[in-house]
Amino acid sequence: MCDVEFIDTNSRDMFDARYIDIQNHLPIPERLDDFTLPNGMSFKAITPTQYRMDYVGADNTEMHLDFQGIHQPYDIHDPNIDPMARTNAHDAVEHSGFGSAYASHFDLTTRVTGTISVRGEQYEINCLATQDHSWGPRPEREMRPMGYVNAHFADDYVVQTIWEFDPSRADGQQHVFKHGYAVVDGTLIGGVAGSLRIDHRSLFPESLELTMTDQNGTVHTMTGVPRAYNNWVPYGCCPTGHAMVEWTTSTGAVGLGTSMEAYPLDTVTGGFLHPDIRMSSPLRTEAHK
Repeated sequence: MCDVEFIDTNSRDMFDARYIDIQNHLPIPERLDDFTLPNGMSFKAITPTQYRMDYVGADNTEMHLDFQGIHQPYDIHDPNIDPMARTNAHDAVEHSGFGSAYASHFDLTTRVTGTISVRGEQYEINCLATQDHSWGPRPEREMRPMGYVNAHFADDYVVQTIWEFDPSRADGQQHVFKHGYAVVDGTLIGGVAGSLRIDHRSLFPESLELTMTDQNGTVHTMTGVPRAYNNWVPYGCCPTGHAMVEWTTSTGAVGLGTSMEAYPLDTVTGGFLHPDIRMSSPLRTEAHK
């Protein structure tokens, strides 16, 4: 499948997005390092840290982007890179934050340059963004709730985090730090601890408080508010509260990043969600019996 989306408002309704092109049934390319899909998406991996992506979609919507990593790929299962890595394969999966889906996984913050056109409106792009690559079984039953949160600032300062997420618990008690890193003055530094509080508005954040302690003992502290959010459905069984967040650090620096929380439907239905999430949703009308 391939999913291209642009959002610019805080909305729970997917039809409020600027553009969505989700195609779930596309042929698997013979090579995954250099391919073109029938939906107009082309991708080329030049090196493990350098990529090119082009997309020509509908209604004058295009992307032509180059990605250059600003550090080595952060393999969450390599103890030489990630101080939170587990050497036992079973423990590594249990500790990944997303179960078997992250049986193999790396994160990479990149400098992104190029152009984007959304329904004819053009944008010049020069920013930081964090991408990931993972390969592992993603069962449509018992997929695990998880959180993926990052922040990017000037001077290539970055904080990236992965969280175990339990939406049956109250806001402020839902997240357990699993993996993460900071990039400071060009140096990649593994994370060893963290805390995350998200006050919810349904599946989406109303406000965020993030801290991460790196292996040098530095505590990275910031608060965030959503600039745009919408429901992202990367799998039919798993809606995701996807937000673009404006962050402010304890020293006053302002940056942007992403907050994503996955809600696998087989887990979160049947009254599983905590009232802090459910009761912030629109009023429901009970069916007549």
